[in-house]
Amino acid sequence: MSNRSASTSVVSETVIGFLKTVPPFQFLPVSELSRLVPRMTLDYFPKDDTILSAGHPASEVLYIVHKGAVQLILRTKVGKQLVFDLRSEGEIFGLLSLMGRDVARFDVIAVEDALCYSIPGTVVQEIASRYPEFSEYLVRVSITRYLDRSLKELKDQTNLMGNTERLLYSLAVKDVVSAPVVVCTGETSIGEAARLVSNAHATCLAVVDAGGRALGMVTDRDFTRRVLACGLSLDLPVTSIMSTPVVAVESTARLFQALLAMISKDIQHVLITDEGLPKAVLSSHDLMLLQGKSPLTVARHLKEQKSVEGLADAQKKIMELLPLLLREGARMSHITRVVSEINDGLMTKILEFAEAELGPPPLPYCWVVLGSEGRREQTFTTDQDNALIYTDPDEGNAGTAREYFTHFALYVRDALARCGYPPCPGDYMASNPRWRQPLSSWKQYFRAWITEADLHSVEDALIFFDMRPVGGDAALFEALAASVRETLENASFFKSVFAKISTDRRPPLGFFRTFVVEQSGEHKQELDIKTFGTCPIVNAARLLALDGGIAATNTVDRLAAPLSLTYIDEVRRRDLLEAFELLTLLRLEHQLQQAQAAQPLSNYVNPASLTQLQRSLLKEAFRTIARAQAAIADRFRSAVWAQLGTS
Repeated sequence: MSNRSASTSVVSETVIGFLKTVPPFQFLPVSELSRLVPRMTLDYFPKDDTILSAGHPASEVLYIVHKGAVQLILRTKVGKQLVFDLRSEGEIFGLLSLMGRDVARFDVIAVEDALCYSIPGTVVQEIASRYPEFSEYLVRVSITRYLDRSLKELKDQTNLMGNTERLLYSLAVKDVVSAPVVVCTGETSIGEAARLVSNAHATCLAVVDAGGRALGMVTDRDFTRRVLACGLSLDLPVTSIMSTPVVAVESTARLFQALLAMISKDIQHVLITDEGLPKAVLSSHDLMLLQGKSPLTVARHLKEQKSVEGLADAQKKIMELLPLLLREGARMSHITRVVSEINDGLMTKILEFAEAELGPPPLPYCWVVLGSEGRREQTFTTDQDNALIYTDPDEGNAGTAREYFTHFALYVRDALARCGYPPCPGDYMASNPRWRQPLSSWKQYFRAWITEADLHSVEDALIFFDMRPVGGDAALFEALAASVRETLENASFFKSVFAKISTDRRPPLGFFRTFVVEQSGEHKQELDIKTFGTCPIVNAARLLALDGGIAATNTVDRLAAPLSLTYIDEVRRRDLLEAFELLTLLRLEHQLQQAQAAQPLSNYVNPASLTQLQRSLLKEAFRTIARAQAAIADRFRSAVWAQLGTS
């Protein structure tokens, strides 16, 4: 056999091996794939190249992405560009255009350099006529996802950033970027800068001054257009091709702020800084990949439901996100916010169903969530924790309002239960008349908790200081929050009681830094990682927020917010943040293992089951909690503590 024949054979085997991983080609026998390979071609599309244009003649081939990725873009009636879908390695595109035989439905654009196999449409149709499973896949999985009715609904959208894109508002930039930015000084040559970018597998670098602050940015496109195209010497300083001024956002900024910067400046990269110093780079591709991940798919699916039964079935997909996000290395604060945002969407749908069932409410109301949901820290399905605030009625409609909101709260409670959220054992729900009150009553509640503080009442009220609105008129919540802030201004006794509660649960470490575990019973040799781990951090962060006037409810946001408090410094807060991430991760991983083994979920962990590194980190997390509790105790310890029974 000639070398050429041998080479051809190797290439064919490689392509066949690839097709075996691509549905629906994986359904075909090897003999059919062998006949198909010679009829395929391999096409190269550089980044930003338009492969298909909506409204232009239909594609005559079916494409399979071999390397790289493409976006399917839909232009709305108001001129917006909507990213309809992302196709990456092993996925097909051009089918709808090919089968329609008239015009292309989407703009298909390469978002990075792409290699795509193309198969003539006649060949695809021939194979489909002989292999029912192949044909069924194309119709069932590919075409039905692009029904013309769905396209019309998308084109009618006037607002690109709908409810399903709320992750752009809830996630911080630092939750998405991970790789550090490549930097060089202004004296670096173009050639050396290019090598730095290549070795780091990056797409850009930042040029910094002597103080480490960014002077300019150089992207891979700059190397191509400003160096190669113009024939510049590689010995010139990199400052000769850098772009200025630098567009940057702080790592704590929301993703939406980075998106706005990209849109307004028409750029593909935004420098991410930490206190002004370069830390990472966020690209438009990162945002595109975020939209392509399953959390948004789940959110869209929930939004499409028309009944509680549909929501109950769709809710199961929320829990499927947890192992996916963990596997992708997402931060715990990222995961919990993603889950909470999707749960908010489910809650909003239930409120819509309730109003459709009972009619419009007689008065404006605000539905609020409490506890872990209020803090956006949900993982697995938890109990219901919610309340309802409504506008103060007059004498004429007080009875009507009470009756309507009674039925409303009961409907929501039952609907949530059907979706897998059991009623709260402590009855902290709007279905309890005590937690379904007009605004004036809620103001009285908080005023009493703060001005008439005692250990029992404050402990019972902790959950309400994590209150967050999710539906209805948020102005009612804002009015209540303003009243609470005013009452807290001169509430030293209340804060002292709050501090006492926040430091009661001490970390389970013995005198010799050994773990203090249960000595008997069901959880012998185990410790409660929630009660003695995450809860003390949640309590400490809540106290710091109330004392520092921080409105945030999320623990990470509370600890990361700028504070002028003297008794807790930046280092302690950062240590608490890291401890919280670690403890939450250990708890979630443990519960995932229990769920996979069909065991009841618990917060108890046996330290002996952890690795040596995990045990070391766990001990350090507990020591961090102890140090923070000591600082809080030093600040608030007073005669008040003696009254509360503290030695």
